[in-house]
Amino acid sequence: MKKFLSSWFITTGALASVALPLLSLAPAPASAEEYRWVSDVLYVPLRSGKGNKFRILDRGLKTGTRLEFISQDDEGGWTEVKSEKGEVGYIRSQYLIDTPTAALQLASTRQKLARVESQFKALKGELSSTTSKKQNLSSTLSKLENENQQLQQELTDIKRISADAVQLHERHQTLMHDHQIIQTELDVLKAENQRLANDSRNTFFFYGACAVGLGAFIAWIAPSLRRRKRFSEWA
Repeated sequence: MKKFLSSWFITTGALASVALPLLSLAPAPASAEEYRWVSDVLYVPLRSGKGNKFRILDRGLKTGTRLEFISQDDEGGWTEVKSEKGEVGYIRSQYLIDTPTAALQLASTRQKLARVESQFKALKGELSSTTSKKQNLSSTLSKLENENQQLQQELTDIKRISADAVQLHERHQTLMHDHQIIQTELDVLKAENQRLANDSRNTFFFYGACAVGLGAFIAWIAPSLRRRKRFSEWA
């Protein structure tokens, strides 16, 4: 029995040294209650009193069984505990430890690791989705910037064309004004030309009438001149 216990303690020490880094990851009890766990042995009996002579209440407490701590007798080496079934009894203090066994801590650590890996995968997926969205947004932004540049160029062209159109309109208005002035002057010249033509026609008619009158006058006085000449010859 002593050899077995000695070998067990050596094995427990080795396991404890291996599991020491994992112990720091184990969470502290959230409640105010204090617990003890059965150490790395196969089975430990729970007795009704402090001593091997007392009745065994439960001989099937396996390694890693959690027990609620009640009190401890340091001199006698017994600890009063309460099982998960509600039985209150005593166990040798040497079979109890203050923290879960390395196997339990390892299992708990593995569960935590699995949760962390799951969260990491979820975050990685979110990161990938965010990266994809960022790339899509960058592509959309680049397209919008190109469209903005094109619109700016079109706006510049429209402004230039509008400025040219304004200048053409102003030039057209100026030409129309000049055309109206020239048209007015032309109408004045046409009226003056018509007046001069009328005056020339009237002058021609006047001269013609004068010539006709003069001819008629000459024709009227010609006989008289001939008679006087004859009278003079007779004289």
